[in-house]
Amino acid sequence: MEQSKKILSFLCSFSECLFFGGLTYGWVALVFVLKDRGFFSDECDEDTTVAPLLNESDDSCGSVANSTEVSCSGQDGKLQVVFMVAAFTINGTAFIIGPIYDKYGTRLVRIVFSVFLALAFILLALSDPEKPNILFPATMFLSSGGIMILLSNIQVGNLFGRWRSTIVTAFSGAFDSSAFVMLLVKIGYDGGVSMQTSFIILAVATLGFNLNTWIFLPVKHIPWPLPSDWGKPTKVDEETKENPPEQEEMKVYGESEKVNGSHVDKTDDKNSSQSQLHDLLEREYPNLRTCFISPMYLLLLLWLSVIQLRHWFFLGTFNPWINGMSCDKSEVSKYTSAFASVQFCGILFAPLCGLILDRNRKKKTSTGRDASERTFLDDLEDSILAFVVTIIITLLFCVMIIVPILEVQYVTFVLQVLSRAFLYGLAAAFIATA
Repeated sequence: MEQSKKILSFLCSFSECLFFGGLTYGWVALVFVLKDRGFFSDECDEDTTVAPLLNESDDSCGSVANSTEVSCSGQDGKLQVVFMVAAFTINGTAFIIGPIYDKYGTRLVRIVFSVFLALAFILLALSDPEKPNILFPATMFLSSGGIMILLSNIQVGNLFGRWRSTIVTAFSGAFDSSAFVMLLVKIGYDGGVSMQTSFIILAVATLGFNLNTWIFLPVKHIPWPLPSDWGKPTKVDEETKENPPEQEEMKVYGESEKVNGSHVDKTDDKNSSQSQLHDLLEREYPNLRTCFISPMYLLLLLWLSVIQLRHWFFLGTFNPWINGMSCDKSEVSKYTSAFASVQFCGILFAPLCGLILDRNRKKKTSTGRDASERTFLDDLEDSILAFVVTIIITLLFCVMIIVPILEVQYVTFVLQVLSRAFLYGLAAAFIATA
């Protein structure tokens, strides 16, 4: 029974990330609907709205008379600002929610993001071309709630021992793939289902968060390394009825976990090794400030920021960029749907990164120690290959995007999603390990 609860917790957390986590990444599909409905169309000058995207000499578009797609830089600019605000909200929320999550735990964070996402969907349902500025708070709530889903669910990976990194990257991949939900909104819109109806359905669906919040996940946190007695059911007698919240959390999970795939016997040698490692961390990082200024943190932050900025720029400018390569609205819709469909593959790509990270969990360490004696330092060492692969994929993406051939961009779409899946999956697993 307890084992089944652990599996159900994983399935619920995975579903939350897949259907509600990274909806901001679906901007490419959503912006097509917003432009078709005329959001921020008042930003277009009447004299410029009929201007073609490319000049008359461009063979890919033909003459002005044959062009079926128009350019409105004012409208594009406003919509890009909406996306930019949403993108920065994700990073800002992650920075702010960290201390809150550490102090108050899982349940409070989950209640907050449930409210945020419900508000986001309601505001999106209420938005219309006469009230386009509603998009700003709506996308901010959408971004904040989404990143909180991922941050609160990453800890579930701690329940799966040596598969921890694979589980964490699977969550990250599901978070990345949730962009397909906006594709469903676009497909529904093309089929006659209003945008309001789609978002009202999503708002009602947020009630499903209560299952994981109140039944499967703990009030505070799931620790790592997972103690061997974590989750062992205890009989509470009259003298110990008032258990602390942490003790109640342990009852949610059944049998004791195995760390790194094998049961941990608390021998004196093991305790001594863990104690030495703990002393080392206390000396190197005595407070939060030393963590922020450590070379490891700063380099990871720089690496993540640069690549993430490239991806954000691609998503924010996708519609004007693809319009610049084709003046046919139906073709623009086709490539928009194609990219949104490829984004769903993040759920398949991200676990590949996890497998790279977990490849040595059963092997001896580089210093000759047994797998049962692995520490987080060994896990960090194993992440080097994943970093190299991520950088190579990102470089290939940056090269392909400058090729001025529309059909080649299918390869660009795959590389972008692959790079993003590795980026966020690796970052999440690395931070969870470090």
